[in-house]
Amino acid sequence: MPRTPRLHVGVSAVILLAGCGESASEGVDATVRATGISVIDSADIELVEVGADALDSLPEWTFSAEPTLTIGNTSGEDPYLFASVLAAVRLPSDEIVVVEGFDFEFRVFGPDGVYRTSFGGRGEGPGEFGGVMAVRKRLEGGMAAADGELRRATLFDDQNSVEATRSSSCRVAGWYFRGVAVCYMGGLTGDDGVFWYATRRSPGPQPGTNPRAVQRSPGGIRYLGLGSGDSLVVVDSIPAGGRARIVQSLGGVPALWSVPEVFALEGHWAFGPRTVALGESDSFEIRFRDSKGALRRILRVAMEPEFVTSQDLDAIRALMGTPASISPRELALMYLDEVPAGGQIPFFGELRFDDAGRLWVADYVPPRLLLVPDTTWWTVFDEKALPLARIATGRSDDILELGEYHVLLRETDEMDVQRVAMYRIERE
Repeated sequence: MPRTPRLHVGVSAVILLAGCGESASEGVDATVRATGISVIDSADIELVEVGADALDSLPEWTFSAEPTLTIGNTSGEDPYLFASVLAAVRLPSDEIVVVEGFDFEFRVFGPDGVYRTSFGGRGEGPGEFGGVMAVRKRLEGGMAAADGELRRATLFDDQNSVEATRSSSCRVAGWYFRGVAVCYMGGLTGDDGVFWYATRRSPGPQPGTNPRAVQRSPGGIRYLGLGSGDSLVVVDSIPAGGRARIVQSLGGVPALWSVPEVFALEGHWAFGPRTVALGESDSFEIRFRDSKGALRRILRVAMEPEFVTSQDLDAIRALMGTPASISPRELALMYLDEVPAGGQIPFFGELRFDDAGRLWVADYVPPRLLLVPDTTWWTVFDEKALPLARIATGRSDDILELGEYHVLLRETDEMDVQRVAMYRIERE
């Protein structure tokens, strides 16, 4: 497959996995020159080093032209009507659980799309939610749901009964923001790892309230922790991106427009069946930790960085005020006029795992508040961090679940009614 255009940065790979002696290094160098692939092991940590050209020949995966199953109607019985599809997972039984975002009801549908039962709901009791932010299958059966509002994770067994609830107070040194102990749900792994995070902002003056001026909030560091109750342990950290904002007056009332900094070099993480991936987009390096926080693998891609040009900024400006952007045109243009050319383009913009433990790495696209992309390009790596394929999807926030051979998507019809559609992943 030919290399994708600017802002869709491709990768290529070399895996390292066996001895570290001098003679082994000479053999590795020869193997790399001959095939682009070598295997080295160092202190139980796999180091996957990646060159810049080998992925041009990766196969391209696609989705089936039509969905193999759809759930949701514009009218009819209540279980098939969704005000907001918040999440969806496909269980090993082939049942599909869809989470309704209005009341956090978990609706179970059979493999044929026929409604079977419901559980969950809004509240603070066992099995209830103040805000569902993530749902995933558990490797031992059942599912887990992260509640960002109540700051807890609920584990359900394969009969949809509450098996356990894990919460956190996050009262650990180093997790304080302006002297207040705060933390948030980070994510869940399939083997019941529950991760939390907090952000420490960079020092410096905070933005004021000067109207009609672009002001910037500094970035900082996001800490990822593992544990339950008061036993949190920080296991890793990544850079947090800054934001730009403009205060305006609407009818005499101050109104705030805020957007993530375009081309921000920040960190990303993703949670898989047994693995957490953390990457920093100023270099193409991704760390893989297990569900206990131990570092197991490092992926490094040896690519030369690309830099923002005036043409890149002009291309974004041209889309302001069109359906491709959801930001007010005047404010977006004010901000873009203060973004200089010459900065580095991030190597990637998002990380996601599929059910098989494969990591999907998205090419960078500008923030969705500025530009709503109709296509997202991904490079797929297998569970050993070897590259498998390239694949194009629609908006990544409409991807509800990546399976080994399927994808669940949130779709919206012409009447703004949402449904869940399952497509088959076509692999060469």
